[in-house]
Amino acid sequence: MMPLPTAKPINVPQVLEQALAFHHQGRLVDADRLYGVILAARPEHFDALQMRGLIRLAVGDLTQALNLVAAALKQRPTSPQVLLNYGMVLNAMNRHEEALASFEAALKHKKRYAEALNNRGAVLAALDRNEEALDGYRRAIDIKPDYAEAWSNMGNVLKTLVRYDDALAAFDRAIKLQPKNSKNHNNRGTVFSSLKRYDEALACYDQALALDPRSHEALHNRGSVLRSLGRHIEALADLEKAIAINPAHAPAYFNRGSVLADFNRAVDAAASYDAAAQIDPKFTEAKIAAAIAELPILFRNENEIAERRAAYGKRLAALNGEITTENAAKYLKAVGGNQPFYLAYQGQNDRELQSIYGRIVCRIVGAHYPPAPPVDPPVPGEPIRVGIVSGFFYHHSNWKIPIKGWLSQIDRQRFRLFGYHTGLKTDGETQIATSMCERFVQGPMSIAKWRETIETDKLHALIYPEVGMDEISVHLAAQRIAPAQFNSWGHPDTSGFPTLDYYLSSDLMEGPDAADHYSEKLVRLANLSIYYEPPVTKPVALSRSELGLRDDALVFWCGQSVYKYLPQYDHVFAQIAKLVGNCQFAFLKHQGASVVSDVFQERLQRAFAAEGLNAADYCVVMPRLDRDKFVAAIGLSDVVLDSIGWSGCNSTLEGLEHNMPVVTLAGEFMRGRHTSAIFQMMGITDTIASSVEDYVALAVRLAREPSLREDLKRRIANNKARLFFDRAPVRDLENFIERAVRGG
Repeated sequence: MMPLPTAKPINVPQVLEQALAFHHQGRLVDADRLYGVILAARPEHFDALQMRGLIRLAVGDLTQALNLVAAALKQRPTSPQVLLNYGMVLNAMNRHEEALASFEAALKHKKRYAEALNNRGAVLAALDRNEEALDGYRRAIDIKPDYAEAWSNMGNVLKTLVRYDDALAAFDRAIKLQPKNSKNHNNRGTVFSSLKRYDEALACYDQALALDPRSHEALHNRGSVLRSLGRHIEALADLEKAIAINPAHAPAYFNRGSVLADFNRAVDAAASYDAAAQIDPKFTEAKIAAAIAELPILFRNENEIAERRAAYGKRLAALNGEITTENAAKYLKAVGGNQPFYLAYQGQNDRELQSIYGRIVCRIVGAHYPPAPPVDPPVPGEPIRVGIVSGFFYHHSNWKIPIKGWLSQIDRQRFRLFGYHTGLKTDGETQIATSMCERFVQGPMSIAKWRETIETDKLHALIYPEVGMDEISVHLAAQRIAPAQFNSWGHPDTSGFPTLDYYLSSDLMEGPDAADHYSEKLVRLANLSIYYEPPVTKPVALSRSELGLRDDALVFWCGQSVYKYLPQYDHVFAQIAKLVGNCQFAFLKHQGASVVSDVFQERLQRAFAAEGLNAADYCVVMPRLDRDKFVAAIGLSDVVLDSIGWSGCNSTLEGLEHNMPVVTLAGEFMRGRHTSAIFQMMGITDTIASSVEDYVALAVRLAREPSLREDLKRRIANNKARLFFDRAPVRDLENFIERAVRGG
């Protein structure tokens, strides 16, 4: 009988040396093979166990990595190096508390261990213990000043803490140390993106991709910033590339959902968000975004409104059941990034849906931020401290209506005013706002820092002029920071937030049953509810031909955002055109993806074809205009047609420079009654229609009777002064705040 062959003995030190060389060169497959050869001969070989465990960690085989490193740790339980590696594997498995304990043990045996401090910081950051993480990174850098990874990690934590300048400095240091590390350039870009400095962010991502063309993270981030720059087709292409490279990268599916929503593809957007949540169940942002994605920007037909509204309601109900008091803390990052902005444009009572949404948001935020310590009510004679939180303390319609007038006119003997600008944009109006406040604070800051800042002022009343348009404001409005908290009509819909007590509105803009539209208690301030001064615009040389309008046509100005136009009213334009003849309707393109404007034009084509007309002969959808050109364009028109269901307000007021007659139809909800209230205030009700049919008839009559148009212009010119310098709403506001704060 032949003897069995025996394995040829190996020179373990020589094989280990070669394996380590391969490992250092990044030839992980070759290194892994040689470590395996060693372990086949000597299963307890310490270095081979540890180093093969690191390779398993690098390729994502976490269970095997843990087994290998644990076997090495069993041999040397006090080895700082093995404790470090063991913690790294545990951290990759999201076993953060165990990982933290392993890093702490490594530091116990080696106090000045920069790598352990760095990895300990990563775990602390994952546990949202960012200040502790930051301290750890600083200690690591003190030990090892050229530690590029620690600089980069510190930059990420500083970004999380909204310390953007410091974050940029940290990433700059990391790049100086490792100029060819694409991740550092990518991370630097995320700071510029947070600052809305998109061109600089794009340059960083381009540099990252030049160094590593297959960086799915850089492609994903580049796609996100291209979306912000309005380059939607390129954005979608980058996100698709990122997904192709790494099909398990949930954020790429999330941002693809955002781009698809921009393309008005509600169903596809929701599906992409769902895919993100399926890949990463902890990606809570995707779950809320999927619900909100059911609300498209623009509807193709009237039936779609009911379909999408029902789909949104179904998802909202599911979220309300899923997000409990016990698990709500996991959803904080999901708040504010996606908001049901377009719900209000469906022309229906949103109180029930918004109340569900508001309870969900307040449940999530409340899990992190308990009510602020109680503030003592003002003693007799003590001024009431009032704060205003807004992301729009600059030349924006929400600043002009209503913030600026309230700030400028509130009695400083009775009230002390504090402004909190949660946005990044500033201009000359920001300086005016600063001068009007006893204290004016601007970010960027973390939510926790904003909360702390506002708390220090011990406010009696806190006003949110708009809820639903600014991420930071939503987080703050969902907390109880002041005894009396107010919402208002910067975004004219109820918030549904149980933390907001009152809704400041206009008496003239609300119908008799308006209280049923709000979860807050409705406060009807006198007249238009605002103190407003005549707007100042710069004269602009503009001709009809530049806008695509005919000199001989009767021009109807319809310059509202396209999502204000509901499909059930498209026939109005076609009917007017059929009766008037030589006329044109001037619309504005959607500010985002062009496909939304395409959908609107397709709707117009169907409506006009139903009347035997070609929409192209009557409808001009022109590019967006800056403010001065916008006002000048109104002056080139003959009649303004107010959008039905969501009325113009700021545009109506600014267009009064030309004394233009406006045909309007007072809707059921406040958001559909702005223009009718403005004309009631002027005492001119001739162009306020009582029905859709009356709206058409009024438009046709104004088109056919130039003398009527001139008479209305004369009356508007004589009466519009009634709209300006009205202190009655401010007195109402002052008195109501007094009652809400002092009682009585």
